[in-house]
Amino acid sequence: MIDIHCHIIPAIDDGSKDLASSIGQLLAMDAGGITHAFLTSHYLKGHYEYSREEYMKKLEELQQALKAKGAKLKLIPGFEVFLSPTILEDVKEKNLTLGDSKYVLIETELNGLYHDFEHYTFDLLRAGYKPILAHAERYVSVMRKPSKVRDLIERNVYIQVNTGSLVGQYGEKVRQTAWILLDNGWAHLLGSDDHVRGPYTSYFEAVEKIKHRIDKRTAQLLSREHALMVLADEEIPYKYVHVERPHHHRSRSKSFWRWLFG
Repeated sequence: MIDIHCHIIPAIDDGSKDLASSIGQLLAMDAGGITHAFLTSHYLKGHYEYSREEYMKKLEELQQALKAKGAKLKLIPGFEVFLSPTILEDVKEKNLTLGDSKYVLIETELNGLYHDFEHYTFDLLRAGYKPILAHAERYVSVMRKPSKVRDLIERNVYIQVNTGSLVGQYGEKVRQTAWILLDNGWAHLLGSDDHVRGPYTSYFEAVEKIKHRIDKRTAQLLSREHALMVLADEEIPYKYVHVERPHHHRSRSKSFWRWLFG
């Protein structure tokens, strides 16, 4: 399993507060079967802003500490970049991508995807980057109309869902929205969005729920295979499954999935 989104670099954003807490959480991830973790610290110009050198120094310190304890977990640099008028400039200058890829994890205000969202993402796309919208299910506009995510995918934006959302950590409405996205094939990647404020459990619980509610293949795609494609900078298919539902019955049990890839 691969965690595409977590805040475990210590004392750099609103995530982990210190080195010991970070190491403890990473060891729990390693023990549970996480093989790679993208340490996606917030980047928000004028607020969460730091040098790439500072970030890499902290990441290397964590990696060495894990190695000394016999852990196999590989730490990958990454950032959660807040959309702003200077996002393209910031991504280019500071290399705010996931690993060595062209994928960029992005976020904006949770109260809605504001009117400049498409403009900023288009700038990234035109420059060759591949935007991934973080925790899509938590945006108010998506909760009101989950099919909005389908429109984003058609505009070449990938979708990441928080595992905590799938197990109810953010409330019932967010949980329902997260499952709508997965049930319709409107999600590409899973991330814990872990801020080291409690045990690392939601990722494992969510993957098991996906296996039982949908199938093992979907769990594998969302928790590992698509993330491996990010690591290799390969293009994740925007549409990886076709869902057919009879008009007279829309329950999940009466749905039919047709795999488009794999």
